[in-house]
Amino acid sequence: MLSQDQRTEHFRQSMRRLASTVCVISCKSGDVRYGITVTSVTPLSFSPISILACVNKRASISSPLKDEGRYCINVLRASQADVSNSFSGGLPLQERFDIGGWAEIDGIPYLPDAQASLFCEVEQAISYATHDIIIGGVKAAHFAPDIAPLIYQNGSYAVAAPLALQKAG
Repeated sequence: MLSQDQRTEHFRQSMRRLASTVCVISCKSGDVRYGITVTSVTPLSFSPISILACVNKRASISSPLKDEGRYCINVLRASQADVSNSFSGGLPLQERFDIGGWAEIDGIPYLPDAQASLFCEVEQAISYATHDIIIGGVKAAHFAPDIAPLIYQNGSYAVAAPLALQKAG
């Protein structure tokens, strides 16, 4: 039987093999903008149109996100690793928004040149252990015509490429 530490490490190593699209969740409370890099974003339903994201309860965005209730999930492009890095905790809160061409719609900060921008309202926040599962109703979505998302896998950034399918025969 594995110890708790061994199970934790096996889980960590298993998750390094899970490739995820990199997103920045952004919101504003009063005059303060908040943002955090996340990879735990998943479409939930088309009826109602909804998405979920997992946010650490200790993150600076945690309370403002739930209190304000309106936010944007910015799906990053392959060329936006610098934006991801700035929102991963390496910079003070307000300096994070110095990286990238941020704008606002209805008081919600967003990246106009992101791969996609999903404007959401918190429908439900479910507390589980160290994280909140934020279920958001998608009120509007903007997307780039090309598809080139920033991917995170095995502790590094990566890009996605379509597979060339070979014909049988």
